[in-house]
This record gives sequence, structure tokens and C-alpha cells, in this order.
Amino acid sequence: MGTTDSSGDRTRRRMLLTGAAGLAGTAVAVGTVTPAAAAGASDWYDVKEYGAVGDASTDDTAAVQSALDAAAAGGGTVYFPDGRYLVKPSGSTPALTVPGNNIRLVGANSRAAMLLKGGDGILLRMSGAGADNSGATHRRYCSVDNLGFNGNGKTGLLLELYYADNCYFRDVFMTSNVDICIDAVEFWDSRFYNLVVEASTGPAGSTAHPNIWLRNSSTATAGAWGYSTDNINQIHFTGCRLEAFGTGALWITQGTARLNNPNGIHLTDCKFETSQMQGGPHLKVDASCKHVHAGRIYAYAGGFADGYSTAQNIISWAGTASSLENVLIANGASAATVNSGVVAYAGTGATAVLRDVVGLYGTAPTGTHLYYEASSTGDFRVENCYGNIGGQQSGTIPTRHYPNPPLRLVSGPVSDASFTRTPPDGTMAVDTADQRLYVRVGGTWTWTQLSQ
Repeated sequence: MGTTDSSGDRTRRRMLLTGAAGLAGTAVAVGTVTPAAAAGASDWYDVKEYGAVGDASTDDTAAVQSALDAAAAGGGTVYFPDGRYLVKPSGSTPALTVPGNNIRLVGANSRAAMLLKGGDGILLRMSGAGADNSGATHRRYCSVDNLGFNGNGKTGLLLELYYADNCYFRDVFMTSNVDICIDAVEFWDSRFYNLVVEASTGPAGSTAHPNIWLRNSSTATAGAWGYSTDNINQIHFTGCRLEAFGTGALWITQGTARLNNPNGIHLTDCKFETSQMQGGPHLKVDASCKHVHAGRIYAYAGGFADGYSTAQNIISWAGTASSLENVLIANGASAATVNSGVVAYAGTGATAVLRDVVGLYGTAPTGTHLYYEASSTGDFRVENCYGNIGGQQSGTIPTRHYPNPPLRLVSGPVSDASFTRTPPDGTMAVDTADQRLYVRVGGTWTWTQLSQ
């Protein structure tokens, strides 16, 4: 193997990168790795030392895979210096495969160190051997840091995550893929931080190639690759940006086989923005899902891809024991891009929670800000949800609503002393002894008799 820099440079680089934040987000001091330990480390695999060139034209597939294979023996870090590493899928065979557990792919920077797809097909497979409810055959404890994935205008996934768990992805950049970018089946206990996906969408005519698809199965055939009787669960997206997509940003669904329930998905501080819409919602959570919570989300629908002009539903929300909160849905003044801001469904025994979901529309929705599915059989809890212009709600307006919080119950007359802290005007309470409803107005408590 040839070397591209001095051992001293490699030592400094190892020290910096092994001091990066870990899965739980806890920083490790650079000084905890001594130069002697780093210099003699056997868990560092620089792809250029395995023959990769990174000039965007040399086929680096075999060289990069050699570094990954070397790391598979006991785990370690596969490092990508600045460069564009051309790697080529071959039919159904991915360009690259993570062949073992405990492998970390690290780039110099997600815009400077980039994997470049050289043909149609999967760029990187980080998947286990197959479905296993115990996780024994999963790909586990792997990660990607500061590395770019460029689809180069080709079809096929950028990252396949089938049968994997306890993985994390930080400061990853994806671009220019004509397909789903990340597809995950039976994927557990993993985290995405500052993931950026740009200028990637399904092929012309597609309405079902979101940038990221979390699903229980990608095929309806039992035993086939991408089929699972287990589920997607405990996945977090924090501070992620998905932009310039055509066929949806993030979908969470059961998939083609109706088995089990995706659950425990958390989205926080994420942005879904596009002016190249073809079809499909920005964010989709289907009725199979449980315990999906999305908060502080920005969803912008600015315009259409060439040849498209049909207004779309922006968020499709149907999860059980789930909540959609602190969301801004927006569009511009030049085109009617939004049909409904949110399409909401509540299943039997469930409560659909929408709180502070606001539409800031330059052009009014062709439908309404909120649309309620006719098939809903559960309750709704809708608070401070409105659009600045256009219709506010339509569909089968719900007649079932989750109960309001109970009023303070006081045995006897109500006063400020009935509360730990002085309550504001408008506060109400019930005198259970005398059957009176009290309300505080102008600092004074007044009451009306409750009928017996």
C-alpha cells in the first residue's frame, strides 16, 4: 500500500477525528488520544492508502471496498480525504457494502470528500444479512460522518439501511440522485444529525420516491430482500434539511406488506423545502404508525417541476398516539402549490394531536389549511391551527374532540389562595361543595350556579 502523507500528518488527523462527538452527542477531548497510540493504531483505514484516487474519473470502487473489507475484521474508521471518489454499482450489486459491524465512515468534509455514483444502482449498502427480530443478523454500530453522497443523475439508492440498528449519521450531504436517497427497512435505534439532502427526486412521472423512506417492508414477498415482519422504530432526525425534491421529503409507512407498526419516530428542527414539486406530500405518516412526534418543522412549497402544476397536500398525518406541533407551512405568491396544508386522520381509540400548525400562504390553498379524512373514527385535539388566507378546514369536520384539561376543583369558595401562584384573569375553577363555576375577571373571582 502506498502512503500519501507523513505518519505525523496521519497521527494528527486521527487525533482530531477520534475526538468527534459520539452517538449520544458527548464530545471527547482530543487530548485523550496520545500520539503514540494513534500512530500505532490498527483501526484506521485511509482509502487512499488502499489505492483510491478521488479525482472523479478514476474508478475507485475496488480500492474503497478494500478499505471497508479491512475494517470489517475488528471494526474501525474508514477515512476519506478530500476528493470525489467514483464508485460504480453493477446491476443489483451495490457499488460499496459495509461488510461488518462497528465500522465508521469519515470524510474530511461532506462537501469536500464525496462518493460519486458511476452508474445506476445502489451506492452504499449498510444492511444486515436479513430480517431477524432479535437483531442478531443486523448491521450494527456503524456510522457516517462528514461524508458526501452524489447520485450523479443516476437511479438507485444512495444509502440502503435494511436490517440495521444502533447507527448514526452526522453532517452527511446527499445530492443529485434520481431516486430515493435513503431507504430503511427493519431499522432500529438510530440517529440522524444535520443530514442535508438536495436536488434529489424520483424519475419523471413518479409520485412515490421520497428523499427518505422509513418502512417495514419494501417488497410484498416474504423472504425477499427488503421484507420484514418486524418494524422501523426509535429513529431520530434532528436539525435536518431536505430541499429541492420533487416526490416528497420524508415518508414513514408500513410499506408494501401490511405487518407490524412503525413506532417511536422523532423529528425535531427540520426543514422540508422545494420549488420542484411533482407529486406526493412533503411529510407522510400513515395510519400504521404509532408514537411519531414532529416538532418545529418548516415545510415550504414554492413551485413545480417542469410540466407539473397540480397543487399537493403538504403533510399527511395519520399516526396513532402521535403529535404534530409548532409547524409552519408556506408557499409563495406566484402559484397555487398547496391543496391542503395538513390532511389529518384519527383511528379508532386514537387522538390526532395538531398544535400550533400555521399556514403562512402567499397563495391560498386550493382546498383548505386542514382537511379531515372521512374515515376517521377517533378523536382530535386541534389547538391554534390556522392559515393566514383561504379556507381553514374541510372534509368531515370532526365531532369528537379530546377533552379539555380539567378545571381546578375546590371544596368551597374559590380565591387566589386556591392556587399555588396567582392565576391570570380568565382562569376558571369549580366549587364542588356549593356546585358553582368561578371565573377570575379583573382580579376578582365571580361565580355562577351550576344546575343540579
